[in-house]
Parts: sequence; C-alpha cells; structure tokens
Amino acid sequence: MQRRRILINAIMSVLQIGVIGGVLFILYKFLLHTIGVQQFGVWTLVTAITSVNQVANLGLSGSVVKFVAKYIAREEHESVSGIIQTSFLSIGIVIGLLVLAGYPLIKWILSLVVPPESLHLAIDILPLSLLALWLLMLTSIVQAGLDGYQRMDIRSFILMGGAISRLILCFILAPAYGLMGLAYTEVIQNFAVMTIGWFLLKKQLPILPLIPYKWNKKLFKEIFRYGLNFQVITITTMLYDPITKAFLSKFGSLSTVGYYEMANKMVQQFRAFIVSANQVIVPAIAVLQEKMPDKIQSVYRSSYKLLFYLSLPLYSFIILCVPLISELWIGHYESIFVMFGILLAIGWFLNTLNVPAYFAYLGIGELYWNVIGHIAIGILNAGLGFVLGSLYGGTGVVIAWVISLALGSSVIYIAYHLKYGIPLSELIPKESRIIAVICISGLTAIFLIKSSIHFTPSTTLLNSIMLLTFSVIISLPLWFHPMRKKLFGWVTNELLNKKYV
Repeated sequence: MQRRRILINAIMSVLQIGVIGGVLFILYKFLLHTIGVQQFGVWTLVTAITSVNQVANLGLSGSVVKFVAKYIAREEHESVSGIIQTSFLSIGIVIGLLVLAGYPLIKWILSLVVPPESLHLAIDILPLSLLALWLLMLTSIVQAGLDGYQRMDIRSFILMGGAISRLILCFILAPAYGLMGLAYTEVIQNFAVMTIGWFLLKKQLPILPLIPYKWNKKLFKEIFRYGLNFQVITITTMLYDPITKAFLSKFGSLSTVGYYEMANKMVQQFRAFIVSANQVIVPAIAVLQEKMPDKIQSVYRSSYKLLFYLSLPLYSFIILCVPLISELWIGHYESIFVMFGILLAIGWFLNTLNVPAYFAYLGIGELYWNVIGHIAIGILNAGLGFVLGSLYGGTGVVIAWVISLALGSSVIYIAYHLKYGIPLSELIPKESRIIAVICISGLTAIFLIKSSIHFTPSTTLLNSIMLLTFSVIISLPLWFHPMRKKLFGWVTNELLNKKYV
C-alpha cells in the first residue's frame, strides 16, 4: 500500500507539472503580446523582491510535512490538527505584520532597481503583490498538510485547477487592466487554492475546524526548533531570485529580466517533472525513520540512480530544444533567451543531482548540510553576481548564478555520500555511464556542426533534424538500461496491485 501511494503521488506530481508547464507556456506567450516584455519584467522584479518576506515563514511549511507524517504514524490525530492550526496562525500573523512593516522599505528598494519610467507601475501593483504573497504563504501550510498525509495527488489536482483558473482570469483581466489585471489574478487564484485546499485537508482530518483558531505553544516549540534550519534555508533561498534579478536590472535591462524569467521558468518546469516525483519520498522517509530506519539508504540509492537515468537525457534535450522553444514561445530566435536557457539548464542539472540527498535529509530530520549548501549558493551568488555583472553585464550575472548553483548544491550530495559511506564514484552510476558519454558527445558534436557551417539561428528545420537525430540515438541506451525495466515493472505491477521484485 505504501509503495502504491508513493507511485500514485509521483504520477500525479508529474502530471501536475505537465499541466502547469503547458499553462505557463500559453500564459507567458499571451502576456508578452498583451503587456510586453518590459512590463512583464516589472512584474517579475516586483514579485521577486516582495518574495523576500517569505524569510519570516519560520520554516514552518517544511516542518509541517515532517511532523504531520510523524504524528500520523503514531496515530495522534489531535497533534496533527494542532500542528496544522498552529502553523497556519503563526504564518498568517508573522507574515501579515512583516508585509505591513516592510511596505515602505520595498518601495525604496524598487526605486533603486526599477527604471524611473516604469517605477509607477511597480508601485501600483506592490500592495496586491504583497497580498498575493501572504495568501501564498498560508496556502503553503495547507499543501504541506496534504503532503504529510502523503496525498500529493489531492494537492496536484488543486494546483492544476488553480493554474487553469489563473490562465482564464489573465485572459479576462490582463487585456482590460494591463499589469494590474495580472496582480488581481494572483490574489484571486491564491485565495481560491488556499480555501479549497483547506476543505480537502479537513476531509483527511475531520477534527480540523473550518476556521483555524487553536494555537498550541508546546507544538509550536517542537516545529519551530526543527524549522530553525528551514528558516535559514528559506532566507537564503528567497534571496536568490531578488538578488539575481536586481543585478540583471542594474547591469542589464528590464527586457533582460523578462527573458531571464522565461528561461528560468522553462528550465525549472522541466526540472520539476523529476523533482516533484522525487519529493514524495520525504514523508515516506519520515515514516521509515520512525519504523524501519535501516531501509533509508536503500531508498536513497534507488532514488539517485533513477534520477540520474532520467536527468541527463532530459537536460540534454532541454539544451537542444531552447532555440525551437524561443521561436514558438517568443515568436523569433532571441539570443539572450537561448543563451540563458542553455546556461540555466547546465546549472539546474548539477543542482538536480542533490535532490535525493536533500529530500533524504528532510525526511530524516538532519538539515545541517542542506543549510550549508544553501548558504554557499547565496554567498557565491551575491559576490560573483556583482563582480561578473560589473564586468560582463547581464550574461555575467547569469553565469555567476549558474556557478553558484552548481558549487553550492554539490556540497549537499557529496556530504551525504561521505557521511553514509557511499562511494563518490556512485555519483555517476555505473549503469548510466554510457548514457553520460552519449549525451556529452552528442551535444558537443551538434555545437561543432552548428559552428562549422555558420548555422543560421532561425533555421527551424535544421534544429528539428538535430533534435530528432539525438533523440533516436539516445533512445537505444535508455531502452536497454536496467532502470527502464525496473521502473516499468514497478509502475505496472503496483498499479495492478501485484508484487514486484
């Protein structure tokens, strides 16, 4: 039953990412034609800066997953209700107060990084952006509660519905109200997702009240202690995007910010296919930690091998697809978007390798190396971003981010292997080394071919031929890989309620 639940959660998480990715593709294309890339850049910059308020979330959303799963395993349902209500009320009050107090400071920061001709737009949408953020933080507690119940399938349905409603609202409001219409949409969507999520969480836990009102000091101390490490992670993570986009605006332009947002969102949507499926192991490991801790390393090894098997071809595919995506999404070959997309694909691939170790640490409750990794990324990004941005403009800022992301992330998975005695050679699994050679060789060959024949970027046909050729070549080792057989066997047999070894 446990394996079946994990499988269903993984499938629904992947489906969720596919739906949300499709919605974002349509939405961003629509917004580029409706409000333009500069106003879109204003929106992404404002939301990035206001998101800094998430540093005050006390690390509770991450704690909720861990402790809800823990108390469910102990069948202490009153404690589960207390964890959810206490976290919801704490987040609501703390973030609400910070939003009110921080409004003048954020206005001042915007005046430093937004060009004068666009500043009034940024100030106009700021209150709604802050309200949307507050609702989003409350929603994160509800979603964490569902994750703790290992009902990522329910969460996925809610988020897919929210994404589709967001698209419809933007179609209605953006043409009529411009950038303000986008801000209205975010507020309405976040409120709807939070409300629906709460009612569905109550179905899992009937003793949960319609409106949270109980605050438990003892439970707050327990989740807060665990959440302190999450708080450091949250602080550093929330600074990544604002710092990068602020440097891009300062050393580049608002258009650069807009294209960076699109490229980063594109790569992260592809990445989320793998990460969201892998994330379901957090509550599962939390349960194993309570009942069968000796099985955790076996789960980690299997998870890492599967992730590597899927990740390398996926990111290679992204790199090859970026020129085609530019033509389809933006309407023409945009060199800045293509360059950012390729750089970010490399950086996020190296980051993705830490996902099994990162989630294993979360499930076990040992967050030290996760914290160190995030701090390293943050410090490197701030320092390198300023230096390389000063020297090479917007491109230097993105290169700095990629270097920071890769180096900081490596701390987590290397530390995990060393701590639990797993050979570092397993970072490139033996079964997947042929795939690694083919991917690297294929990308190198395609790059050399394009360079040698003075490739015209807008030649969609040549891009398509190269993409198809690479897909055919890589499909053979993927098909005969032992992980493919194991994965297919697990999926089909678990769905049919059969045993599979």
